[in-house]
Amino acid sequence: MQAVDEHAFWTVGDFAGPEDYTVRLTAAEIAELDGFIREMDRAGKSLDDIGREDFRCPSVAARLAELYDELRDGRGFALMAGLPVERWRQEDAERVYWAMGTQLGSGISQSVLGDRLGHVRDTTREDPHARAYRARRELEPHTDRAHIVGLFSLRAAREGGVSLLTNALAVHNRLLAETPGYLERLYEGFHMHRRGEEAPGDDPVTPHKVPVYSSVDGKVSCRWVKTYAVMGQEAKGEPFGPLEEAAMEAFMTTAGSDELQLRFTLMPGEILWFNNFTHLHARTAFEDWDEPDRRRHLLRLWLRNADIRPTVPEIAVEGVTPQEGRTPSFDVEAALSEMRARR
Repeated sequence: MQAVDEHAFWTVGDFAGPEDYTVRLTAAEIAELDGFIREMDRAGKSLDDIGREDFRCPSVAARLAELYDELRDGRGFALMAGLPVERWRQEDAERVYWAMGTQLGSGISQSVLGDRLGHVRDTTREDPHARAYRARRELEPHTDRAHIVGLFSLRAAREGGVSLLTNALAVHNRLLAETPGYLERLYEGFHMHRRGEEAPGDDPVTPHKVPVYSSVDGKVSCRWVKTYAVMGQEAKGEPFGPLEEAAMEAFMTTAGSDELQLRFTLMPGEILWFNNFTHLHARTAFEDWDEPDRRRHLLRLWLRNADIRPTVPEIAVEGVTPQEGRTPSFDVEAALSEMRARR
């Protein structure tokens, strides 16, 4: 365990305001994207037909190349603004977003649906056990199962839904300085429950411990989902003890501190791109509009690009295996009751 000293390290105080981390597209670049939409219309190409070579937008491609360098070797995130979602059809926004993603990596399945373009919206009216990204409740700081994550806002909530982003490396350094024993326990890791998204025949809990922090070639990476770790350890018959509870509490408190957590509302036409191994992301709960066509709606990309950061095999990016007839739903209380009954 050593203090992280690289360009990917930042705290809130490093930014005077949003413009310090915002990439604002120009009118000429938007015109390129409009041309791309017309070209895809003429070619009759849907999202699944679009490959990296189809994105013939040289100025925007150059911006995305700079963005990738920022994600890999710089601060690790950026906010892209100015996409005209108010006049684009949703299909247009989806194709542009997907095509941008092809310049940064390859899209992978995000759930048992096999969806490579995820829709982040509240579905709890239809499914009270919907996975967290399909619900309106608060999301605690966590990482996803990707190298690069993109979140593209089409519509904002009536109230709430504030995006929260924390530099996981800054959390690491603070824990190292203040509570190194807790950090050592986080390096050891935890068994993670797969919450119904394991491949057919696989164990619902990882057979190995997944380190919260790990280091390869001097690059520290983070992998964390609190509920998955708590359930995984309980399923293994090794529930959190006082040390684990204290380490988790210190980690979560530090990740949510005013000095380390950047807070902003992702507005329509903005995309948040970030390196998933150096950032924890979260969201406040939200209240939505009554009208279905006004409700909060984000598009999500999980991208694989192993060049982004060297990592240990325990946090390998594999996506979620599609399973016919399944939905992204998991009854936590029922699963916990079943686990306890078996013991």
